[in-house]
Order: sequence, then structure tokens, then C-alpha cells
Amino acid sequence: MVAHAAGQLPAPHATVLAVHLSACPQCRGELRRLEEIGGALVAALPPAPLRPDALARTMARLDEAALAAPIAPAAVTLEALAVGRWWWLGPGIRLMPLSRRDASGTRLDLLRVAPGVAMPGHGHTGLELACILRGAYADETGEYSACDIAEGDAALDHTPVASPGADCICLIATTGRLRGHTWLSRLVQPLIGI
Repeated sequence: MVAHAAGQLPAPHATVLAVHLSACPQCRGELRRLEEIGGALVAALPPAPLRPDALARTMARLDEAALAAPIAPAAVTLEALAVGRWWWLGPGIRLMPLSRRDASGTRLDLLRVAPGVAMPGHGHTGLELACILRGAYADETGEYSACDIAEGDAALDHTPVASPGADCICLIATTGRLRGHTWLSRLVQPLIGI
């Protein structure tokens, strides 16, 4: 939330957070509070001279930001996101790539896991942000259900298991690569790009 309030969250992670914020008034309030704190800190800075081309550079960056802006919270539905093809990753596990890795090594995907199916155990080399769209899952860090957000980093090693009931469908932004725990997952990983 702090990185998002400061404008430092990669666009795929900002998209995942936007989905969560669309369903969580408490977090929207927290984000407003963080933005107000940031605004107060900026307002307290002493004035600094601007370069002659400052306005033109700012306008160009605003145009770039509009192109990379995350999905607007009001438009977020599974149907709005699921515009690609589900790829088979293993029994009961499907992946729909939404964006390729960007310059920061970050990508955005939908992941669908059948009830009771465990994802292969894995770690991370960077930030992972997931918002559960449907169903639920549990891992070593807790239980997550619809509209919850889960955050992991390079210290996280886990084995998510989809809860009984409906398929668990998550919107996931990952920076870096996964670290598979088994030889099979390490063998398949380069083929599927995760």
C-alpha cells in the first residue's frame, strides 16, 4: 500500500491491488490516509528550482502513465480480466497469462486451481501479490478467500492448496521467477515462463 501510494508499485501489482481495493472499503480508506501523509511530506519540502523543460517532461510522463495505468477498480470482474486462453499446467491447474514480463521482470496472470488440488511447493525471487477472485486457498501463511489479498516475497516458501467448493481463481502479479521445490517443477518452469 505504501509503495502504491508513493507511485512505486509496478503496474501489474497495482492492477492486483486495484482489484482488492474495489472490494475493500477499509483498504481504500488506508490508501487515502497514506496518500495524505505523502502529500503532507511533499508540501513540507522546501521549494526547488525547476528545469526549463519540466512541464513538457511531466506531461510526457503523464501520457506514459496513462498507457501503463492499472485496470480501473469499477471495471474489475473476472469476465473483464479473463480475455485469453487457459493453459494446462498440471492436473487441476490452469494459467491464463495476461501480460508478459515487463522491464522490471513483472508479469500478470490468472491462475485457476481445482478444489483440493495443491500447487507444487515453491519459493519466490521477488514480490508476489495475489487477489482471490473466486473460491479460496490455504498455505503456510493462512487462509484466503474471495477478495482477500496475499503478499509474498523472496522469503516465502509455500504450497497453496485450493479449498473445497469452487475452483480457486486468483489474479497474480509476480516479479522475478518461482523457485520450484521439486526437480519436475524446476524442469517445467522454463517451458511455461514462471
